[in-house]
Amino acid sequence: MVEEEGILPLPSLMEAWRPPTGGKRTLRGAYVRIGRGGPGRGGQARPVPLSQAEARAKLERIVRKAPEVMVKVSGKQYGAHHLSEHFGYVARHGKLAVRSSEGEIIEDPKRLKEIARDWAMLDEAMNEHGCDRPTSLSLVLSMPGGSTDPETLQDAAHAFARILFEDNHAYILALHTDTDHPHVHLTVATEGADGTRFNPRKADLHHMRETFAHELRARGIAAEATPRRARGHVQKRVRSAALHLDARIGQVGRRLNMDELNVLRARAFAHARDEERRPQDVMALVRQKQIRGAYAEAAVALARTGEADDQALSDEIAGFLAAMPPAVSRRLALAREMIQGRQATQLAREPEGGAGPERPPPDRGRER
Repeated sequence: MVEEEGILPLPSLMEAWRPPTGGKRTLRGAYVRIGRGGPGRGGQARPVPLSQAEARAKLERIVRKAPEVMVKVSGKQYGAHHLSEHFGYVARHGKLAVRSSEGEIIEDPKRLKEIARDWAMLDEAMNEHGCDRPTSLSLVLSMPGGSTDPETLQDAAHAFARILFEDNHAYILALHTDTDHPHVHLTVATEGADGTRFNPRKADLHHMRETFAHELRARGIAAEATPRRARGHVQKRVRSAALHLDARIGQVGRRLNMDELNVLRARAFAHARDEERRPQDVMALVRQKQIRGAYAEAAVALARTGEADDQALSDEIAGFLAAMPPAVSRRLALAREMIQGRQATQLAREPEGGAGPERPPPDRGRER
């Protein structure tokens, strides 16, 4: 396919793949803004324009369900002691070698304690007002289990860190292979050499995912970084913090019912006389119609060319759309189940011959 042909509907697809919005207002002293969010709080994130060839490659990865990279903030460290303990964890208390932003391979725990003190001293020196703020942020970079070998993952993570933080923010990087799937711990000093502070928001994290996915693809690994909504997912994931809390309190004989609130809301919706959707539900449905419409438009455009490879991709898009989950929240999904169950119960209670003759209303006596 020649790029100048312009087969794919780029505006629709770019809108479907638009990254999350939101950011932090740039204040005096500045904050690191990695993404392309607009000025001010909640700035609009702008997707990077793609060529026809780039858009087709991305579309192929999405419909073929290439593994999605994960980049998440796993914690914050306050002060030298807290940071030193975190370094001990990522280095498995001296059992693993870690790499610094200067390229130093560190195996001695004492050296990590020195680095923790240096980071804390820099942060305290730049903290004019004595605010309680983190000395560092820890990130976890990973891929779904079995999709990437540890060496390639570590190499891509090194490149990722150099691109985003080199010559400004110090960092420590460690590879863990003792879990179900390999992952990289990246600890970044929040205070930069130029006075900026590393404080990522949702749009920044998405840009980080895109950068990490790009580095993996450059090393021959099929990887993608798309928002969940671009893959048809409306229901949000349960946060890992909630899962960890559930596991901790389960050890003392109690459980955290994370679905209880959704069940209560669904029950209220199912029994309401006027079934009104929340604005969030309506917006999610409208958004999904736009996204799925963009994929359908691309499938039609590809099918019209008559080329075998275009027709094959069009068929893949159709299958991708057919497999998308319903565009409803957990609350609405539970409410539907409740309504269907209530209707089934009512039908089961009716006699075989139907509802029977209608009974006259009871005599309530003379109206007063």
